[in-house]
Amino acid sequence: MEYLEALAAQDWPLVEASLSAQIRRRGPFGDDFVGTEAYLAFLRRTIPGLPGYRLDVDRVTESGPNRCFVELRETITVEGAPMVTHECLVFDLDGARRIAEVAIYIRQDPAPAASPR
Repeated sequence: MEYLEALAAQDWPLVEASLSAQIRRRGPFGDDFVGTEAYLAFLRRTIPGLPGYRLDVDRVTESGPNRCFVELRETITVEGAPMVTHECLVFDLDGARRIAEVAIYIRQDPAPAASPR
């Protein structure tokens, strides 16, 4: 999905071109946004501040012409170690195949066990 490649590369013009003007983002923590401007502002201030940010797509499943599910992993560095978050994003597309809505569901890997002293 072009949007996710653009997001991983932080190619903001391409991210914006992938979105419907009235995009609705339903975040995993109730952090919802409506409209391209608000959503892009959120992405632009969040992603560049994530150390070691990486996005890997595992699977894309289409469910009809205007809906798809994307299973992915986002990785950031926390206290010198990678922290992986597994996600499922549900995309609803408009008639021009731009993203009209995205809902995000996450699961984090457990923190590594502390080594015995």
